[in-house]
Amino acid sequence: MSRRSREAVRSACFVAGVALLAGGCASRTSTVGGTVTFRGRPVAGGSVVVYCADKQIARGIIGPDGTYTIPNVPSGTAIVTVQAPSRVPEGLQLKQNLPPSYGGPIAPAVGTAGAPRVAIPPRYALPEESGLSVSVDRGQVTYDIDLKP
Repeated sequence: MSRRSREAVRSACFVAGVALLAGGCASRTSTVGGTVTFRGRPVAGGSVVVYCADKQIARGIIGPDGTYTIPNVPSGTAIVTVQAPSRVPEGLQLKQNLPPSYGGPIAPAVGTAGAPRVAIPPRYALPEESGLSVSVDRGQVTYDIDLKP
């Protein structure tokens, strides 16, 4: 094999190796969304928090119709919690007790002020007690959450 051929093979191997490494570094995230219900009624307000296996935390606000959307959730199995205040006095703005979110924008709580609140069991706010989990793959993942009493 000539010197020129060896250099061409070496260059091709280098380019292929860089392409493989760059492909492996691509972020594999999905958007998770669905509806949160309790006793057949939509849970209005609060948030859905996803605790990913790689220690990332993603969250989304629950709308007045019980729907939520969480962008940029890493692939894999994740624990899910639901945090929803049972009652909010008129005119009071609650500061949600949520962990910091990494990896994506947080949707603002739009239009939840007049929505009726549904009291859910407090265990759903705790990662170790919620019993909720979602398997996240590529693309849009629909995860409807039907909370039990």
